[in-house]
Amino acid sequence: MEQILLDVQVRDVKVSPSWLRKQRKIPAVFYGNKQKSMALQIDYQTFRKAFDRAGSNQVIDLHIDGKKQPVLVHDVQYDPLTDNFAHIDFVHVDMNVAVTANIPVVIVGIAPAVKNLGGILTTLRHDLEVKCLPADLPHQIDVDVNGLDQLNSSVHLRDIAPPKGVKFTGNPDEVVVAIS
Repeated sequence: MEQILLDVQVRDVKVSPSWLRKQRKIPAVFYGNKQKSMALQIDYQTFRKAFDRAGSNQVIDLHIDGKKQPVLVHDVQYDPLTDNFAHIDFVHVDMNVAVTANIPVVIVGIAPAVKNLGGILTTLRHDLEVKCLPADLPHQIDVDVNGLDQLNSSVHLRDIAPPKGVKFTGNPDEVVVAIS
């Protein structure tokens, strides 16, 4: 797992969030089980680069006043006009306790039924719920469609091999990808 570090500063709650945004800072909050909640501020570009790499399903190490805290991005709020980050919620994770997360599905390959028979590939699930230790969270779940050589064929959740240490929590009979 790639280690992603993010330097943040404790925020003075008397300072207006709109003023912070004008200074290219993002207001944020840190909280979690048995953790003291903290108001934070983050440099916009620093967070954007880290979020591009981590998304909401990879552990980020926050550096707060010299202490390292493992977190997941729990919620991201966007400005409705500019689509810029407006506020971030970080939730503390215990690296020894399993977490549940939604991991994006990435289609790999070209289905022969699409290429040779004119079928249409339909992705029915764009993310899958998994349970694992935070260090084992995958960035994506690859779904290989190279074996779909007939119309009306599909890939079910049971057909996808989970990465090491990861367990799918959904119904094994659920269809992830289908050819019609």
